[in-house]
Amino acid sequence: MGRFVTGVTIIATQADEGVAAMTANAVTAVSLDPLIVLACIRNESRLLAPLLARGSFSINVLAAGQDDISRHYGGRAAADSPARWLADAGGVPVLAGANASFLCKVMATHQVGDHTVVYGAVYDMRAAEPAAPALLYAGGRYADLPLPA
Repeated sequence: MGRFVTGVTIIATQADEGVAAMTANAVTAVSLDPLIVLACIRNESRLLAPLLARGSFSINVLAAGQDDISRHYGGRAAADSPARWLADAGGVPVLAGANASFLCKVMATHQVGDHTVVYGAVYDMRAAEPAAPALLYAGGRYADLPLPA
């Protein structure tokens, strides 16, 4: 799977101790009408329990130059998070500077192997204008990809 070129996202929810978040590339659209996305979250992830308890989360699509945020939430945490979090009216954390953010309500879950597939009904979307180059990941490395205007 390390050879699969993918975009990079941060999935986040509000937890008792602040923002709970993780880096993820197992994210996809399931339906366009209504807009439904899914994210695969490892069962042992510290994000899963607060996400399910809260019932809402964001998927934040990283832009070029945000690889430090990806590393932080991907297991190589720095002392302080390089992310700056904003909150929507319901308290769902949204990553400042993301190319796009999808705010979701949990609509279903399905445990498969060592992951839980979380289906989210998108209730709001935000996009940077103009779009920054996208952050890609493959083979243990990050790369930038310009997006058309």
